[in-house]
Amino acid sequence: MKKTAVAVVVMLSFGCASAGDAPEPVTVPQAAPDPRIGELQTAMTELLERLDVMNSRLARLEETGATVSAPAAPVQQPVRETAAEAPAATEMAAETPEAPAQPMQRALVGAKLAEDYRQAIMLFGRGRHADARRAFQQVFDSEPTGDLADNALFWIGETYYAAGDYTNAVRHYSRVVNEFSDQNKAPDALFKIALAQARTGDLALARRTLQQVIEKYPYSSTASSAKAELQRIRF
Repeated sequence: MKKTAVAVVVMLSFGCASAGDAPEPVTVPQAAPDPRIGELQTAMTELLERLDVMNSRLARLEETGATVSAPAAPVQQPVRETAAEAPAATEMAAETPEAPAQPMQRALVGAKLAEDYRQAIMLFGRGRHADARRAFQQVFDSEPTGDLADNALFWIGETYYAAGDYTNAVRHYSRVVNEFSDQNKAPDALFKIALAQARTGDLALARRTLQQVIEKYPYSSTASSAKAELQRIRF
């Protein structure tokens, strides 16, 4: 009987202690964010943006090809051709290009270029910067004045920037700014020039470049980033 009473007292004491001492919340350590995630997100955003451009371009080309009608057959005239005129007419007909084939051919070239660009973006997202650089260079060489030319040059600069080669990075960023000043990557390229200058320790030059971003592209989202960076490296 005494043993039973002691056991009850012990159980009650244990229950009171448990009720009084609430368990502390368990803190699960958070894994450090992978820096490549941000790069990959940027790359995917860039890809979607440019694919929209290429899809729009492809739609315009297909519409143009659909509206081009075949030339009407010439009306036969009861005029006798001389022996000298007949070969000349045949040669002219042979030299006349088929107009409807040209838009479709351009569309196929544009689609392949978009796919090559997509592959280059994927290589960059995987951290294969040297391979991505070669792929972007091929895109640029295929169409140096096309819709993806400024993007290809910019991302070549990005591969150098990621590798810490700021000299070559600035060289390619500058080409985007100078050769494609009215294209969508020009503000980003000028902004990255400023970041590269800051990385090399030339803060005064970086501040001037950031001010150029704000003045040349005041309504771009890059101008907002430049203002924030300007505040950060004020001193």
